[in-house]
Amino acid sequence: MHEVETPLPPTALDVFVARQPIFDARNQRVAYELLYRDSAQSTAAGHQPADIMCSEMALHAMLSIGLDRLTAGSTAWINITRDHLLAGLHRLFSPENIVLELLESISGDDEVVAACERARADGYVLALDDYDGRPELAALLPHASVIKLQVLGRTEADLAPVVRSLRGEGLTVLAECVETPEQLVMCRRIGCTLFQGYVFSRPETLAGRAMSVEQVTILRILGMLTDDRVSEARLEEAFQSHPTLSYALLRIVNSAAIGMRSVSSIPHAMRIIGRTALSRWLHVMLVATVASRSPLAHEAVQQALVRARFCELIAQAIGSGDSAAHFMVGLLSRLDVLLGMPLEQVLERLPVRPEVRSALLQGTGAHARILHMAIAYENADWETVTRFAPPYSFKLHALIESYAEAAEWAAERLAGSRTVTASSL
Repeated sequence: MHEVETPLPPTALDVFVARQPIFDARNQRVAYELLYRDSAQSTAAGHQPADIMCSEMALHAMLSIGLDRLTAGSTAWINITRDHLLAGLHRLFSPENIVLELLESISGDDEVVAACERARADGYVLALDDYDGRPELAALLPHASVIKLQVLGRTEADLAPVVRSLRGEGLTVLAECVETPEQLVMCRRIGCTLFQGYVFSRPETLAGRAMSVEQVTILRILGMLTDDRVSEARLEEAFQSHPTLSYALLRIVNSAAIGMRSVSSIPHAMRIIGRTALSRWLHVMLVATVASRSPLAHEAVQQALVRARFCELIAQAIGSGDSAAHFMVGLLSRLDVLLGMPLEQVLERLPVRPEVRSALLQGTGAHARILHMAIAYENADWETVTRFAPPYSFKLHALIESYAEAAEWAAERLAGSRTVTASSL
């Protein structure tokens, strides 16, 4: 069976699903690997193995939420164990936009090889995770399109012959756990064409130039918005000094579901949605100005917007009356990466409330707690997520819906990004 509308199974209580981007040699994001964890409280029923049952719950959860919401229409890489493969759980999803990532624990026995043959015949693309050259994996190579190599701690002399051999077999090689710019250059040099790792979130990787005139203007207006003594006329004058900024802001405000008539001017926007909401959209614009620098910057901006909205939704779920501040904390927490300067320097230019500043710089207070939980979720650090969650009254399974909603919201704000399908690998 392929992807269909299906309700979330009632036993799927605490299923977490996060994503990690996969980039090509041009720094374009081409896919997301979906990382999931099933509830620690889930138990097997009847004769069904626990591994199959729990993983089926996670896959059903992804299906119920919608892969497109989690991946912004990009290819989804889904981890598949031996039991998943033999049980045919991947057939819950259409093959057009997923890659089946066979985990390193799998072996190339006859049953697995036959299942791989069936999956390929059905149109699924297969990737082999954390390949280490073990003889028992040799039988799987003819059925894989992509091989993932863990490069952390390995030298070029060690990796180059492996990559050369795999490419000689017509296989695409993905370098994972790429931590530094030097490792990235090395991986490209030896022939890897897909990449995953922390390097793509490092400030020095993304930093490209000094702050633009547009960014400086936004920062100046944000300061004016926090000062009640500044009149609407002065604010309008500040916007008029940068017409493209006025146009872009009005387009964003009008695209928001504010449930009111169209906003025709900056003073009109302030009267209709208020200074607080106007400030929110300016912060969104501040990070969005970075997106045009490069495909990598575009992805970093999307990650910042996901985090901001995710923090806001968590705050709303627990009944916080200050969800807008949580949005701001999430958004500003990525500005060091986006602007290529220490966060403390960024905040010196921004008029932020003391509790927001302490959350970002000292990691203290309720705002910091939700930020840390959101970051842990992004990184698939499920132990930390569950450690931060107990003081709150919401159900943990609500996190996957909030995360999907945040991802969808961010994608809409940055519409127009390139979509790559599994068949193009």
